[in-house]
Amino acid sequence: MNIDQHSIAIIGLGNQAKAWAMNLRDSGRDITILLRDGSSSFDKANELGFSALPISKNLDQFSTILCLIPDDQQVPFIEENQQLLQENCRLVYAHGWSIACEDVIQKFPQFNHLLLAPKAISSEVRFQYESKGKLAAVYSIEGSCLNEESKNDNEKWIKALAKDLGITGLYPASARDETYADLFSEQSLLCGLMPYAAKQSFDLLIEKGINPEVAFFECWLEVKLIADAMVKLGPESFFQLISPNALLGAQKAQHLLFDKVYQSKLESLYKEIEDGEFTEFTKRADIEKTREEIIQFWKSSLLNKTYKKVQSQVIPS
Repeated sequence: MNIDQHSIAIIGLGNQAKAWAMNLRDSGRDITILLRDGSSSFDKANELGFSALPISKNLDQFSTILCLIPDDQQVPFIEENQQLLQENCRLVYAHGWSIACEDVIQKFPQFNHLLLAPKAISSEVRFQYESKGKLAAVYSIEGSCLNEESKNDNEKWIKALAKDLGITGLYPASARDETYADLFSEQSLLCGLMPYAAKQSFDLLIEKGINPEVAFFECWLEVKLIADAMVKLGPESFFQLISPNALLGAQKAQHLLFDKVYQSKLESLYKEIEDGEFTEFTKRADIEKTREEIIQFWKSSLLNKTYKKVQSQVIPS
């Protein structure tokens, strides 16, 4: 099969891969989905109008590979298929994990390892593209394996790819910085703090006799309203906007909650990432077992049951 060398192959068809594939195709890019033999995603790819081919028979025909499979599968994929990959081919990652934590550049120096990391979940990547909205990303070409001219070409290429993906704000950053910041923010704020702080606040209100629906509205539903206002307005305007009680309450609470002990815990989280302890922890962890345990924890919570109860009336579709 004779495939245009300017076409792009995407490995897998998970949520991120699907969003990238649709955005790039709608921008005029020639996109092919490469899947393992027998993958259930062949039908899905065909339904979406993409050409889907087996990895084993077609990988060597592409000079650009978007590695949009989960982080823990990327190095095994390259190890298994490195003999099929074109020398000096571009391997593009949506997260810096493999570069910063798995030493992929040192393990496979014959390839160009490039980072293009949108700062959004997959559904937002697609939504912002379709709505002609705004989307930030960081990029790195530190894994370019050729000379300075090649690195310049790769930088131009990654910027063009970002534009076609729908990126409106593109910023250079090392893979290390992108990875460490991403891992830290997930633990310290986005996934490790927000949902669990919301639950603890909800549970305390329930203990004090507050109606579950009221507690849910105040401790979970309004998180989106506050987050949207923070992002849209920025810190200065946000604190000009909120009510006097909210302003005074925020000032009181931040002095009470964010003390030296809290700061020490944040430092500990970052140190474990920086020292590689978190990387080793992920290698030992049973992801599926952990996910099931967490889902069962939340499934049995009153907060989740309240969400199910009011979802159809108050949660935007």
